[in-house]
Amino acid sequence: MVQSVGRSIDKGVITEPTKTNAGRRAVDLDLDAGSEDLPPLEWLLFSDPVFSERFMTTGAAGPLTLAYYGHCAFQWRTEAGLRVLTDPYRNIAGRYWFQRLFPDVECDLGLITHAHFDHDAAERLPEGASLIRMPGEFTYQDMSIRGVLDLHSGAPRLREFPNVMFRLETGGVSFLHLGDNRADWPAGVARAIGEIDVLLVTVDDSNHLLNYQEVDSLIEMLEPKVVIPMHYQIPGLMAGDTGLEPPDGWLNTQSRVKRLDGHTAEFSPGALPAQTEVWLFQPSPASFTSPAVEPV
Repeated sequence: MVQSVGRSIDKGVITEPTKTNAGRRAVDLDLDAGSEDLPPLEWLLFSDPVFSERFMTTGAAGPLTLAYYGHCAFQWRTEAGLRVLTDPYRNIAGRYWFQRLFPDVECDLGLITHAHFDHDAAERLPEGASLIRMPGEFTYQDMSIRGVLDLHSGAPRLREFPNVMFRLETGGVSFLHLGDNRADWPAGVARAIGEIDVLLVTVDDSNHLLNYQEVDSLIEMLEPKVVIPMHYQIPGLMAGDTGLEPPDGWLNTQSRVKRLDGHTAEFSPGALPAQTEVWLFQPSPASFTSPAVEPV
């Protein structure tokens, strides 16, 4: 069931709120289920204009900014002040990847691509933030969001696990957050994604998820102006036995690489590069000063 501004959407039927769901602002789909248990696509691709009309932000207006908090966690701050956060991370029993708690990040709306521990720390969203972890068409303030359902990449045991790629457009710039998605998309998925300006893609030298050829094939297909690596080993933030590695080997195969000095960058249509560039962000200092956590 999906919860949306006090209304429930259950398999396409909108019902009135009950005592148990009234006031909830989350839009949520349990993606722990296998792909055979997922609802039909015609239900997943819906739009909720009532939610958009009631959605309010408290952030200050300014330039379109993207900030990096490590792993696959990014924060968009739109020109209207909307703050959108993707894939906050956590540890679980037996999986100690992150040496520090996910930091406190200002957020009006959280997006979670799939229900794996290193992407779905929904409890780290601030009180009052809304949450989307499902496919669909959504509009909030000055941002349009399209969630496109596909499948996870990596080992065979993961390839039937659902993953939602999020296409975000604001300020005349379009972004695609891949989550942990595979590279060999069906034609319908490619059509749903369409053209993009900025690709956030999983890449590390262990080929944990995508190998170099798969990453390059996505870049060739999508022709983004900017490619941003994510989901790689970060010393000082991540434990040494994650199985991940830095992306340096792949970066050495790319002809135009821009290593940013900090964790933020501003975007506007006129400032995008003429040819594809790879931009490597530094994680936010807040990610390294958040409270330390021990294995559980």
